[in-house]
Amino acid sequence: MKLGLFFGAGAEIAYGLPSGGKFAIELFRLDPTEEKQKLREELQRINRFTAYATKWLPDKFWSKNLHAFGKSEFSSLIESSIENKKHRLIQRLGDFDTLAEAQFARLQFDEAALKTAYRAEFGKELGTEVYSQVIRLNAMLGEHGQIFGSRYYSALLDVLRAHPEATLLKRFAVSFLQLLVGSCGHDLISRLNQEIFSEAPDDLPIFDDVAGLFRVEMSKGGLDAIDLLITERTDFNAIENPTLVDMLCALARGVLEALFDGILDYQALIDNHFRYLFAPKTEWAKFTKMVIFMRLARTYIVSQMPADDALPGEGYYHDLAKANDLDIELGAIGTSNYNSLLERFAGDLGFELPETFYLNGGVTDYYNPYTNDVVNADTPEEVPADQLHVPFILTQSGLKPLTSVSMSRRYVELFDQFTQCDALAVVGFGFNTDDSHINGLFRKLVEEHGKTLFWVRPANGQTKDQIKSELLEKLRLSEANRGRIAPVAVDRNNREVDGEIWLKAIADEYLIT
Repeated sequence: MKLGLFFGAGAEIAYGLPSGGKFAIELFRLDPTEEKQKLREELQRINRFTAYATKWLPDKFWSKNLHAFGKSEFSSLIESSIENKKHRLIQRLGDFDTLAEAQFARLQFDEAALKTAYRAEFGKELGTEVYSQVIRLNAMLGEHGQIFGSRYYSALLDVLRAHPEATLLKRFAVSFLQLLVGSCGHDLISRLNQEIFSEAPDDLPIFDDVAGLFRVEMSKGGLDAIDLLITERTDFNAIENPTLVDMLCALARGVLEALFDGILDYQALIDNHFRYLFAPKTEWAKFTKMVIFMRLARTYIVSQMPADDALPGEGYYHDLAKANDLDIELGAIGTSNYNSLLERFAGDLGFELPETFYLNGGVTDYYNPYTNDVVNADTPEEVPADQLHVPFILTQSGLKPLTSVSMSRRYVELFDQFTQCDALAVVGFGFNTDDSHINGLFRKLVEEHGKTLFWVRPANGQTKDQIKSELLEKLRLSEANRGRIAPVAVDRNNREVDGEIWLKAIADEYLIT
């Protein structure tokens, strides 16, 4: 059996690397000062007599101010996130208690300590009284007030009533309300804008001129949540004897992070700024914002790479060493990740890898916007210094395959090599709409080339048939292709299916099909 493989961010969580959502949050928390200094030094080394310096770069480029994404971009972040993920935000807010309970593993206090502090303050058990009967959303916003029946959000409101001076806790409480109302309001306005007139003649276009009149003021619909998420850095775990207010602030921040994990959407921000990489002379501020962002992305990814003696445990990459024993030949490998962990482990464990295609770019890829080309270099010091090169790490952007001939070729070559495989396995990749450029490859491979697609992922409470339906919808495949979708529901702790490694489960099922 020749098996083609594709890995997403979920395949690397066992190695201590962040999920895609966590990566998105952390990226906007980074201090750009050091990267600005490095960029300044590179600008000063450029030959000022060349056409590159005199025609493409602005006057005195070596001393002009350098800019990075900041609060001015936060509003577009929240607007894009709510517009594209509003239903998931509403669903998660309605499950506030589940998000809260998952945070105790990260905090220095446990659930019992919080409940004890609450009992001492109010003389009652946490959760015995909630606000679902006294706080209701306007019916026009829908039936989405489950958060007011939450034990932990109700406890947060109780403490605010007793401690109105708890400013930070109030900001967290308000941010959740803004996200709820902003998401519900965006949904309402979206429907209203599409249905201002329930009926109108097709031959009277004047009715089209009054469409889209309404909008939600996003600066009040969640901007505080983004600001808290990115700029509030109080280390609550460093507080030796946390008060009830401290505990709830720590819990609320954890919930806010969990809420945005996988939802924070900055594709519009990146897509809107990418074109300014080609216009430094006229759009220097936006040009440098994009350059700094891409440099920060690489710096963060490299900093998260685990040392050989610091691995939390084994993961999917280690499992590939067992492929030969299962009569599995590794075909081409594609990845949406950016690092070189896979190659590192292959070398350490002594198994041979086929060619690996980094569809989102990687830590060794550098893009030259002047020549519209991507070069490969193991370290920043090896990158040509005569012109600016930026790390090619275009997170959450559909522009990736369109940036250069070399990048487009990666997609085509991976597709061609996948067509030569007997089956395909996708591990730790969610087929989300942000990755439609990758989803299209698999749709064609299943639909037109008849490939069996094994989707390796935790079951998350779903049956195999439900997982099949989910993937058919995500890949926009017809029911005729259901038999080509093969879920491999693994135990998230050991990557096994009924006591056997996921590769063995794939090999067994392939023989059956």
